[in-house]
Amino acid sequence: ITATVTNFDGMDYRSIASTPTEEEKKLKRVEEGAQIPQTTIHTQENLVRLHKRGRMLVAPYEAIRFQRLDLFAVTLRQIGAYMGRMHLEDAVKVLKDGDGNNNAAKVYEVGSNPIGGSKGALSYDALLAFWAQFDPYTMNTMLVSNDMMLAMLKLSEFQNPNTGLNFQATGKLTTPLGAKLLRSSAVPAGTIIGLDKNYALEQICGSEVVVEYDKLIDRQLERAAITSVSGFAKLFTDAAKVLKV
Repeated sequence: ITATVTNFDGMDYRSIASTPTEEEKKLKRVEEGAQIPQTTIHTQENLVRLHKRGRMLVAPYEAIRFQRLDLFAVTLRQIGAYMGRMHLEDAVKVLKDGDGNNNAAKVYEVGSNPIGGSKGALSYDALLAFWAQFDPYTMNTMLVSNDMMLAMLKLSEFQNPNTGLNFQATGKLTTPLGAKLLRSSAVPAGTIIGLDKNYALEQICGSEVVVEYDKLIDRQLERAAITSVSGFAKLFTDAAKVLKV
């Protein structure tokens, strides 16, 4: 869901942004000799804080000596998956609430203009109205909570034979809107986050995943610390919006 990844050596990062007006977004014809319209890029007022995520894997000598190393590789992969989940929670929070630079996503609610429908009930018409709010961006990715995923699967429009066959064969649901649908418990219940993944989010990596080992001889323990430092910044505010059901 990230548009770009920036590697940065530090703990505080200042991103850039461009806030053109509706008139400035139009690439009008420029007559010969006339001045070319400008779009200004500026640094954000507030810093983006990077956070360290990590876990310590501790094992006694006996566990390592008498067990297969493949089991520890599985455990390390699981820790990596947990770290990825925490990074996703950070990304979802930034998409919804912004990165501290007054760039929170606009929130629409079912049952109110311009979405319409009945509050508390998800309909295909509400999804279409939400999709229509993204011009000039394209809603090509949807992050949904577990309950919203179930609600979508129950819509008749999502029970198209081709959609069903693809979901049953691959576990990936192709939406009639053409957006890639991603389910995550990091998204609050009753919430759908739509975004143009090409313009919405920047991931800042303070460090790659670092794995360090040491031994405690007096207790015969081996330890492995797995850590990662990263954060997220909003690039274009209107490229991400939230739908509350």
